Amino acid sequence: MGTYRSLLLGCGPRALEHADVYRDIPNMEMVACVDLIPERVSDFQTRFGIPQGFGDYEEALDRVRPDVVHVVTMPTQRVWETELAAAYGVKAIILEKPMAVKPSDIAGLEAIQQRTGMEIIVNCQRRYFPQFRDGTINDIVHNRIGDLYFVRASTKGSSMAMGPHTMDLLQMFLGDEPPLSVWAMGYEIWEPVPGQPDYRDSHLSPLHLLAEYWFPNDVRVIFDSSEDALGTPGETNFWMHLHFDFLGTRGRLYLTQNGGYWWQADGMAQPEHGPSSWDQQGWQGQRDFTAAVADALDGKKPHLNRFETGRNVVHALLAAQQSIYAGKRVDLPLDFSDEQWSELRERLRRR
Repeated sequence: MGTYRSLLLGCGPRALEHADVYRDIPNMEMVACVDLIPERVSDFQTRFGIPQGFGDYEEALDRVRPDVVHVVTMPTQRVWETELAAAYGVKAIILEKPMAVKPSDIAGLEAIQQRTGMEIIVNCQRRYFPQFRDGTINDIVHNRIGDLYFVRASTKGSSMAMGPHTMDLLQMFLGDEPPLSVWAMGYEIWEPVPGQPDYRDSHLSPLHLLAEYWFPNDVRVIFDSSEDALGTPGETNFWMHLHFDFLGTRGRLYLTQNGGYWWQADGMAQPEHGPSSWDQQGWQGQRDFTAAVADALDGKKPHLNRFETGRNVVHALLAAQQSIYAGKRVDLPLDFSDEQWSELRERLRRR
């Protein structure tokens, strides 16, 4: 109970909302920030009234001893960042997505969580948008359109870019039951260009991935995560492409991240519409996501983005890569090694 003291690791553009929402959370306080670029640190201190700034992560942990750490960095050092936080007594760590990009990453995070009990939470804040958090969409999916049998989930970018958000919502809509198996195809990996940093340098995944997932209750999912994906028709912002179609035996639901949703079932003369808007709901979603960390630490309720849900998302995405590697449908739980993951990348590089 009381006020939780937080540290922000990484002061780039994505970290802006992480810091800004603290002005609306009474029992949490952002007390320090860390970045390798001094100008970013001073800018965040001035803009958000953060008392302490550092250029070294371990020094900040040692001197500040925070309760909560926000990790808003490139996703290739998650295990080290999490291990260090646990060593300094951090109670909860918030990892920007993806929380892992290769099999040993997610295995390492799970080992830390089991050994220390530290809360490991992935920043897929869309679960805290009102229409998702209050069960509206789940009610439509499970109670209004008959027996669900097919879902199409589509987003632009690689499966480690917007893919984690898409898979996270998909699993939420399906009751957080992980898929049973997957068959996938994919091609091309990103080759870094010296002197031209790009998010694809660290979000390691095939650039083009199309997968068919088998979920419990005979639900089939086509998951399209590619720079050539259909995504959300009419959307112009690359990072806003997130679209779902749900087909049931008595109706359908059409949901797009930044353009609302509608559903219609047998006997309805007109479809019913509802909101879904990153522009209008993103800040509130980040605030409620962050405030829920304090609630979880207080023992009030488990966080919607706790480690178990994030792990299942990563396992599902990596299983698609395992299927590409094996050239066939594969069953979960995940059985994919770092060696196989690296070999797949070499194969795609040579093509």
